Amino acid sequence: MVGIVIVSHSAKLAEGVQELATQMVSVTVPISTAAGIDDPENPFGTDAMQVQEAIMSVYSDDGVVVLMDLGSAVLSAEMAIELLPEQMKSKVKLCSAPLVEGTLAAVVQAAAGAKIDRIIAEALAAIKIKAFQLSEADIDIKEDSKDIEKIAKSPEKIEKIRLSVTNTLGIHARPAAKFVTKAAQFQSQITLENLTKKSDLVNAKSINQVITLGVLRGDEIEITAVGEDGRSAIEALQQLVEDSFGEDKEIEKPKSDSKEASSDVSSSSIAGFPASPGIAIGSVIPYQPLIPEVVAQKIENSQQEWENLQLAIQTAKGEIEKLASTDDTGIFEAHLLFLEDPAWIDRARKLIFESNYSAAVAWKLIIEDTIAAYQSLEDPYLQNRVTDVTDVGMRVLRLLLGVDRPSIDLPQPGILVAYDLTPSEVSQLKSEQVLGICTATGSPTAHSSLIANMKGIPAIVGIGSQILQIRPNTPIAIDGSTGQVWIEPNQEQLGELEARQNQFQQLESSREWDLEPITTDGYQISLMANIIGVSDAQYAIDCGASGVGLLRTEFLYLDRLSPPSEEEQLEIYQAIAEIMDTRPLTIRTLDIGGDKPVPYLKLAKETNPFLGWRGIRQSLEFHEMLKTQFRAILRASVGHKIEIMFPMVSSVHEVRAAKVILAEVERELSEAGIEFNQEIPVGIMVEVPAAAIMAHQLGGEVSFFSIGTNDLSQYIMAADRTNPKVASLADGFEPAVLRTIQQTVVAGRVRGISVRVCGQMASDPAAIPILLGLGVDELSVNPPAMSAVMATISSLSMTEAEAIATE
Repeated sequence: MVGIVIVSHSAKLAEGVQELATQMVSVTVPISTAAGIDDPENPFGTDAMQVQEAIMSVYSDDGVVVLMDLGSAVLSAEMAIELLPEQMKSKVKLCSAPLVEGTLAAVVQAAAGAKIDRIIAEALAAIKIKAFQLSEADIDIKEDSKDIEKIAKSPEKIEKIRLSVTNTLGIHARPAAKFVTKAAQFQSQITLENLTKKSDLVNAKSINQVITLGVLRGDEIEITAVGEDGRSAIEALQQLVEDSFGEDKEIEKPKSDSKEASSDVSSSSIAGFPASPGIAIGSVIPYQPLIPEVVAQKIENSQQEWENLQLAIQTAKGEIEKLASTDDTGIFEAHLLFLEDPAWIDRARKLIFESNYSAAVAWKLIIEDTIAAYQSLEDPYLQNRVTDVTDVGMRVLRLLLGVDRPSIDLPQPGILVAYDLTPSEVSQLKSEQVLGICTATGSPTAHSSLIANMKGIPAIVGIGSQILQIRPNTPIAIDGSTGQVWIEPNQEQLGELEARQNQFQQLESSREWDLEPITTDGYQISLMANIIGVSDAQYAIDCGASGVGLLRTEFLYLDRLSPPSEEEQLEIYQAIAEIMDTRPLTIRTLDIGGDKPVPYLKLAKETNPFLGWRGIRQSLEFHEMLKTQFRAILRASVGHKIEIMFPMVSSVHEVRAAKVILAEVERELSEAGIEFNQEIPVGIMVEVPAAAIMAHQLGGEVSFFSIGTNDLSQYIMAADRTNPKVASLADGFEPAVLRTIQQTVVAGRVRGISVRVCGQMASDPAAIPILLGLGVDELSVNPPAMSAVMATISSLSMTEAEAIATE
C-alpha cells in the first residue's frame, strides 16, 4: 500500500488531519506526520530530518505521497527527499494538493489499493469536489471553479446503465455491502434507482439506502454516475451486478416459515470451539438486545455531542472489527458499513447542530426510522435484516448512554444463542437461567469465554451463522468440553448426554462432601478465586474459596466512553470486600491493552499489542487514572484484608515507580484525614520472563508474587495462545515454563514472600501436583473449578507432589 506523510508547521493540525483521514476508511493505511519543532517557546515550524524519518516509517516499494502546507514545509520536504537513499528517491512524490482535502482523498484512494499516480491525481482533484459540493448547495463559488461545475454537470460526464438483478436474494445486506464498497472506490457521485418499484434515487454509497430499495431477484435497477471516473464506476458496478455479487444463483431462498427455514440444521449435529466445559440440555433462546431508554434534553454544546457520537462510532467499529476478523460470513463487514453510512452520518450532524438534539436522541431517531424502513419492505428476508441494524445501532447507543447491555432475563431456563457476547453481557448472566451459551463467532480465549467458565456456564463459540438459523424453542444440547451441538437430539443421544451431565454435576457438588484443600499428609493449601466483579464474589465463597486471589479490575473500564470514577470503583471494591469479610482480597490494578483495548484512551494501534504498551507500563503514564484507582482501593481497605497487585511487571524500576505513586496517594489521603490501611501489602504478577529472571531483586520490593501462567507460557514459548497454528506451543507443562515457575518459587523463598499461581494451570488437576511439588504456596482458580481442585489436593500427599515435580 502507498504510504502517506503529512508535513505541517503545526503538530496539532497534522494530528487532526491524520485522525480525520483515518476515520474515512475501514482499513489501516500507513500514515505518518512530520509537524512542529521541539521548541516550547515557538513550536511552529518544520524539520527536514523529521520529514525524512516520517517517510522512512511508511515507505514501501509502492511509494510514498507527501502532502504539505505552505512555506518552509515545502522546502523541508524537498530537502528530506535529498537525504533519502538513491533507490528510494524516485518512489517518493511531493503533492501540491490542499493539505486537508488532499490528505482525505489520498488516504481513501490508498485504502482502496490505488497506485501512486492515481492517488496524486485524486488528491489534486479533491478541491474540485469541494467546489462542486458548494455549488450544489446553492453557495456562490469562486470564478475559477465555475468551469469545474460546468464540466461536472455536463451530459458528457453523466454515465448510466440499466441492469437486471439475478442473484436469488436480490440486494440484501451482503450484496449491498459489496455494492457500496465498490461505489466508494470512485470519486463520482453515484446513485441507484429501483425501476421496477419506481423508487426515488438513493445514494449508492449509503448501505441503508441501498438495502431499503428492496431490490429483489428480477428487479431492474438504474445506476447513474456523475464525475470524471463515472465510466469506470459504471463498468465496475455492472460487473459486480452481472456476477450476481459473487453469490450462487441457484441457492434456495429462505422460507418465511421458521420451521422450513431451519430444517437444514434440524436433527443434526454441528460443532464450534469449546469455550467452557459442561453439558447443557435445553431450548434455544435467541438473544436480541432492546433499545435503551433515551431521555430527551436540551443540549448546550452541539460540538461536544458531535464528538461524543464520533467517539462512540469509533469504539463500536473497533468492537465489530474484532468480530469481523473471526467471521467469514460477511455479516460484520456489512455492520461496519452501517457505521460508515453517509446518510446516517449526515442526518446525525443535522439533528445535532440544527435541531439541537443530543447525540443519543439523534442516534436513536435514526435507528428507529431505519428499522421502520426495513420493516416496511415486502420481502421477508430483507425484513429480517432489521436485526443487523438493531445490533449495530444499539452498540453505539449504549456507548453514548454509558450503559451495559440490558439484563438478560430469560422467560424460562434455556440455551442462549447470539452472534457473540461481550464480557459485560456474560458477566450479567445467571447460571440458573442460562443453561448454556452458543455463539456464531468468538474465541475460546476471549474474556467473555473466560467469564462463562468462571460462572460455570457451558459455552461453545465460533459455530458459524448456521446456529442463528435455528428457530426459537428448538431443543438442543451442547457439550462445552468438545464443542459439539446437537439440534433436536434423539432419545439415545439425550440418554448419553444426561448420564455425562450427571457425572459432571456430581463432581461439581463434591464441595458438599466436606472436602478441604488439605493434602493426605496434612499440608493446608491456600485456595483462592479469580473473579471480575460483585456478582462473582458470593459465588466464589459458595464454591469454597478462602478469598480472592485475583480481582480483574479491567472489566470496570471496558464497554464505556470514560474511565470509572473513584466513587464508582470504591462502591464495587467495598461491596466485594464486605462479601469477603475477613478473607483476603487481591485487587490487580488496571491491565488493558493486548486483547483488551479501551477506545476512549485513544491508544495508537500496535503491530504486536501483546508485546506492547499494556499493564503497569501503561498505568505509569496514565498517572492520574492510576492515582484514582489507588485512592479507591485504599479507601476500601479499612477493616478488610485487601492487597494490591501490579500486572505485566518486567523491571524493578516499574515497581518502584508505581510504589512512588501509591505513596503519593497515601500522603494525600492522610492529609485529608481519610482512613486507610497504611500497611497494605503490594505484590506483582510474574507473567513476563524478565520478571522471573529478576525475581530475586523484585522480591525485595514486594510482599508476594502471583504467577500468571497463561501469559508466561506464551511469552516463554514465543507462541501466541490466540493463534490456532501455534497455540499448542503455549503449554504450561513445557519444561521451560516449569523451570521458570521453579526459579520464581526459589527466589520467593529466599526473600521470604509467598508465591501464588492464578493462571489456568492452577485449575488443571494434572498441573496441581507439579505446582505444589515446586513449592507454590497458593492457587487461585475460577470458582467452578474449585471442587475439582479440592478433590485433587485432598487425594495427594506433598511427598508425592514433590516426586512428580522432580520427575
